[in-house]
Amino acid sequence: MRKKIIKFLLVILIVVLSGPISIYADKGLMIRECHNARVPTICMQCLESDPASVHADPVGIAGVVIHCLDSNLSVLTNNITKLLLEKEKGGAAIKTALQGCKKDLSEAMTRALPDAKKGLKTGDYDKAGQSIKHALGFPLMCLNNLQSAEFDFPPVYSQINIYAQLSDAAMRIIDRF
Repeated sequence: MRKKIIKFLLVILIVVLSGPISIYADKGLMIRECHNARVPTICMQCLESDPASVHADPVGIAGVVIHCLDSNLSVLTNNITKLLLEKEKGGAAIKTALQGCKKDLSEAMTRALPDAKKGLKTGDYDKAGQSIKHALGFPLMCLNNLQSAEFDFPPVYSQINIYAQLSDAAMRIIDRF
């Protein structure tokens, strides 16, 4: 009976001690992949928000960052849509800029980012990187149009900035494949 208890405790000890070691090693990979991004903290926040990143290889980590891009773009599109509804009685230039943003962001969500995901899955990393770069152009054009219309709403600018930082991280991770 005593041998069984010792074996049981030994197994429990091994399981408990082996868990953090593998997570630490995977977190190390996450840190290495985000290290070359202009803003590593944004990259790490993205990866830490998705439990799949802990078990991902470098390609999987790039996929998680693309997923973060997709989520960020979805939130940004929803916020632009809400602002458009609120600004119906506002200036024509702002309304036109917001409508253009909504259209452009939709293009990025429905075409460019899915192309990036497809390129990543098929091993066409050049296509994945180019698609992310292409998708980045839409929010940046939106930013430029909103600034030209003298639209002052810092949260939108902040979201676009985060999107640009995540895009940079994804492109730098993919460039190393």
